[in-house]
Amino acid sequence: MKVKLDLILKELQNLKLRVHELKSKFNEKALENRNDKIREDSTSRPRNNEYSIIHKIKIDPPTFNGILDPKLFSDWVAYVDYYFDWYKFTEESRVRFARMRLTRSARIY
Repeated sequence: MKVKLDLILKELQNLKLRVHELKSKFNEKALENRNDKIREDSTSRPRNNEYSIIHKIKIDPPTFNGILDPKLFSDWVAYVDYYFDWYKFTEESRVRFARMRLTRSARIY
């Protein structure tokens, strides 16, 4: 009976040691992932706070009043596309926002 108890205690110590090793590996991996994420975030934006400064610039997109001039319409679409890219609009947001920039007869459509 004493021998069985000693074996169980020894196995328990081995399991505790294994759990400790797994926790250490998990923490190391979590730290690596966090550092990788920090590196990705820092390389995806311009340095020297340029990213936040650029996106604080207010740009007013033009309105479109529905004049039947293909050149004016295509220029408006191009400018609004630049605006959407600047502020990283989603597709759904682009449609809703563009609708708000229509005036006069363009609102009817």
